[in-house]
Amino acid sequence: MPTLDLFLALSKVDLDRRIVQGVATAEVPDRVGEICDYASTKPYFEAWSAEALKASEGKSLGAVRAMHGRVAAGKLTDIAFDDEGKRILVTAKIVDDEEWRKVQEGVYTGFSQGGRYVKRWPDPDTGLTRYTAEPNEISLVDLPCLPGATFEVVKDGAVDQRAFAPRLDAPAAQAGEEVPVARPEGAAAPTAPASAESPPAAAGPSPSAALAKAASALALAADKLERAVAENAALRQSVGALAPEVAALLARVAALEAQPQPARAALRATPKRADAAFADEPAFGVDEAIKRLAELAPEARALALTKLSLAHPQPLRF
Repeated sequence: MPTLDLFLALSKVDLDRRIVQGVATAEVPDRVGEICDYASTKPYFEAWSAEALKASEGKSLGAVRAMHGRVAAGKLTDIAFDDEGKRILVTAKIVDDEEWRKVQEGVYTGFSQGGRYVKRWPDPDTGLTRYTAEPNEISLVDLPCLPGATFEVVKDGAVDQRAFAPRLDAPAAQAGEEVPVARPEGAAAPTAPASAESPPAAAGPSPSAALAKAASALALAADKLERAVAENAALRQSVGALAPEVAALLARVAALEAQPQPARAALRATPKRADAAFADEPAFGVDEAIKRLAELAPEARALALTKLSLAHPQPLRF
């Protein structure tokens, strides 16, 4: 399952106390076309922070890491839930010297929540994916901000506006593009020589926009894959539930096939004298037969002679 990836810029840095302030999560579309549902996510943030407070004996309201890695950069000293703005505000104290130096230089530009998706569903208003998040840490990250994005720096009580530094792994500029250069605080920016022959730069999609589009497509593909995996798991569970019944039916069929077939009955005609009524009656000759026929009524005699002729057909003699 893909990890949470909601980036929100830092808002304030206190150099004297090593304090960083910003938004941990908000109900706004992120870089991959997803929206964190504030109402259902808030209880998970409250539980996570309460657990951290208990584990640290009141010293930390949540873990702060660097780039979602294993570096424990600091801890949360305050967490506030803005129900009206549907966002969660955090204040972090950075104790790691190397990570604090990156904050001072403006390398880290925002917070990103790390954790898992509790559930996801289509947002009916925007068509994006809305989700409920369960955090396990907050990270300082160096994802690029929008052009001109700044943060407040507090030193000796004075507030100064600074721009975030470019990413350390930013690609080299092409010909005709301006390369941002880190300068000491208060130094004047060099003046670029004017040239009337330089054509204006061609407008086109920025790398960040292309990256966001690709990330959105990747997230949609991941959602489809997760749904397919869930459907496959459900089918496997259904087949597994039917397996015992199928096995019982197969065993029943095998038992029926193994049983011997019943004997086939054969029909055989028996003479009338074999009936019970004539079993004890002795056979008689022709004279006796003529006598008995003479004693019968005309209709009965005719029927008896007809049966006798059918039972003993005689060949024609002419």
